[in-house]
Amino acid sequence: MFFTRNKKKNAALNEFDQVVEGNSLSKDAWKRLRKNKAAVVGMVIVIVYSLLAAFAMFLPIYPYDQIILDHQHLRPSLTKTAGDLMMENKLKDLYFKAWRAGTLVVTDAQSKQIETWIADNETNNVWDFCYTEGQKQLAAGTFTFSDADQRTIDRLQEKINTEFLIEVDKMYYTDPDTGKTKNIARMDFEQIKQIYADYLGVDVAVIAQQSDQEIRNQVLNKVKAATPGLSTEEYEANLELELQSMGDKGIATLGKSNMLVSIKTAISRSIERGLKQEIKDGTAKFPVNRTVVVNEKISAAITADLKHTRHYYLGTDYSGRDMLSRIIYGGQVSIAIGLVGTITSVLIGIVLGAIAGYAGGKIDFFLMRLVDIMYGLPYMLLVIIFMAIFGRNIMNLFVALAIVSWLTVARMVRGQVMSLKNSEYVEAARSMGASTWRIIFRHMVPNSLSVIIVYSTLRVPAFIMQESFLSFLGLGVQAPYASWGSLVGDAVNGMTLYPWKLIFPALAMTIFLFAMNFFGDGLRDAFDPQSKNQL
Repeated sequence: MFFTRNKKKNAALNEFDQVVEGNSLSKDAWKRLRKNKAAVVGMVIVIVYSLLAAFAMFLPIYPYDQIILDHQHLRPSLTKTAGDLMMENKLKDLYFKAWRAGTLVVTDAQSKQIETWIADNETNNVWDFCYTEGQKQLAAGTFTFSDADQRTIDRLQEKINTEFLIEVDKMYYTDPDTGKTKNIARMDFEQIKQIYADYLGVDVAVIAQQSDQEIRNQVLNKVKAATPGLSTEEYEANLELELQSMGDKGIATLGKSNMLVSIKTAISRSIERGLKQEIKDGTAKFPVNRTVVVNEKISAAITADLKHTRHYYLGTDYSGRDMLSRIIYGGQVSIAIGLVGTITSVLIGIVLGAIAGYAGGKIDFFLMRLVDIMYGLPYMLLVIIFMAIFGRNIMNLFVALAIVSWLTVARMVRGQVMSLKNSEYVEAARSMGASTWRIIFRHMVPNSLSVIIVYSTLRVPAFIMQESFLSFLGLGVQAPYASWGSLVGDAVNGMTLYPWKLIFPALAMTIFLFAMNFFGDGLRDAFDPQSKNQL
């Protein structure tokens, strides 16, 4: 009660002794935005997408870059495991061959329909019909597989029941002298080389030589990918320059990463033999989560699970990678490109536009003519040329997309600054001796933020679309990374046989782009004072 009276006493009151609540452009804009249902729904969708992208590593999904060739082109399913779908695909193939051989008997009308589907390249209809008809006749006892086909089915079933994946989470080294246990990943490169040499029982000089050759091959392949068409001598010269730029620290970091992978692979093979024996003995229980002693010095924390018990709710791609995981991580890349490109272009546009608008005269003339010249250049062609010259990686993609996208922001900010530079508060700041930079970036730019924010929200989907176009052409995000655009581009060739590879990433991107546009339109209406009476 005391706090209420005190608050009323200190608050501004009108002539009726009522508390007058302050208002601002942001508060008024938020009230108006809440009335726009499409904008609110768009905002919620954007937030959900952003949270999924930001916390993708903590989600219970499979690794986006894990390749399992046995799981190629598995269709989406909410109930069936990868093993069930593998068996279904094999049975479809066997039933189709049985129809070809005449052992799967169908009516003449059904055979004509199958021939029509084949002529029209509707392969999925053929497989589905043969599978459904074959299962029906197999259950009725009117069809049986040949001995060779039955052996194929039995081998596949055994494979589904017994194959597993091992993941080495952590590796530990126990010092025989002190008895202390250390995480191998946190040790330096020289120590890891010695541990690996002792594990293999070879001299450490052999391991060092192998590591140096592996590093050189990796860097050389990177140089060849960035600058194709050079001679052998030129590649060798570029290789040496690249190694020099990496320095000893960079080379050691790359070598350590390679060495850890080699140790993990060796440990995985050792543990795999033990798990296979446990499966034969019938003592294996999956999933496995244990610490395994490799030898008297090395131990490892491992997890293992049956490979073909996975569920792929959105199917798999041409390499057997989980489409759900790749769409989520692809959203991470696409949204990052949209945000980074927008922020970069807006910052450049704000600085140049504000300087041009406030300074005027020759500075304004020079900057605006530069903008006019760059407007006349083909934007996407410049981006493609930039990517072709400097290489196709994510950082170059960020720079290429942002390099000429600041032009509209600069013009917009220039107009805002020109309309504000003779305002009373600007004259007051100038009369008090405020510097030019302070006037621009502490007074004028903040009063233009509403327009800048609206423009920024509308630029994010534009950047995502541009990246998708580049990825579709093969100039965007490169494997093993993925973006929505690269996923769509990869799916186009097989979209008739495997439509889910195209539908799901395209749908995810479309929903986000619509949501972002609705949100941007809502912000524009909310920050526009002239639309106050329309809501």
